[in-house]
Amino acid sequence: MKKKFRIFLHNIALYNKIANISQISRRYIALNGFDGVITIIGVVLGNYIISANEYKHVIITGCAVCISLLVSGVWSAYNSESAERAKEIHDLELSTLHLLNGTIISRAQKFAIIVLSAVNGVSSGISAFIPIIPFFFGNVLQINTCYYLSAALAFFILFALGLFLGKVSKQNIIISIIKMIFAGVFCISLGYLLSFID
Repeated sequence: MKKKFRIFLHNIALYNKIANISQISRRYIALNGFDGVITIIGVVLGNYIISANEYKHVIITGCAVCISLLVSGVWSAYNSESAERAKEIHDLELSTLHLLNGTIISRAQKFAIIVLSAVNGVSSGISAFIPIIPFFFGNVLQINTCYYLSAALAFFILFALGLFLGKVSKQNIIISIIKMIFAGVFCISLGYLLSFID
């Protein structure tokens, strides 16, 4: 059992080297995590502007968006990664004059498609879901408290993404965090313009 597990870990490390999974995963986490939290900020803000006082309505609309983001992320990544990696395999076969079906390279590419599809969808779905969590306690919390906690969680995610990107890029972490926080503030500022609609 231990031997099989070690072989499994060895294969994953090998697949990662061949298919560059970890680097692309980091990019997907940052991009889709950002998309998810900015999207849900818009959803929660819209409910706040129209004075949606029923926490269940926010949960339903928020979770619907989370599901859409998750499904969209998985499907889009699966289709794009499948196409790109099939092309890579085809080009490599032409240059080496060898069929690669069943080789470690082919298995690595198939594994990468599955992992990256999951990462692409889950990262956006989770980052969108976290700010909705306070509304699940809407029966014990005031609705405005739920909105404020939701905003706090959304900005915490933006802070964490800024920190993550700053460390990955090895650039100024403070500037990276400020960029993310500013995006959230900018989104809310534009969203508030909707409150002027008669």
